[in-house]
Amino acid sequence: MKLKNNSADEVFIDYEGSLGEGNIKVSYDFNDAKLNLFDIETEGSVDGKTETFTGNKAIYIIIESDGKCNDGNFSFVLEKSEK
Repeated sequence: MKLKNNSADEVFIDYEGSLGEGNIKVSYDFNDAKLNLFDIETEGSVDGKTETFTGNKAIYIIIESDGKCNDGNFSFVLEKSEK
């Protein structure tokens, strides 16, 4: 998944996720650095936000599983920083 900051404003990723069954690792790639965002396991959930990003750049969300997963729901939204 690709998120694009189309302005020079500072932004952050607001994210939510849940998983019924399985194991998932979610990372993001920004400026060629792959950074862990969160890990989620069976019947787990997560809700949070990242550090702020500056500049007109693409941020890639990478979702990896170690096998079959069921009942997953994920949301990733770029929000403007209130600074």
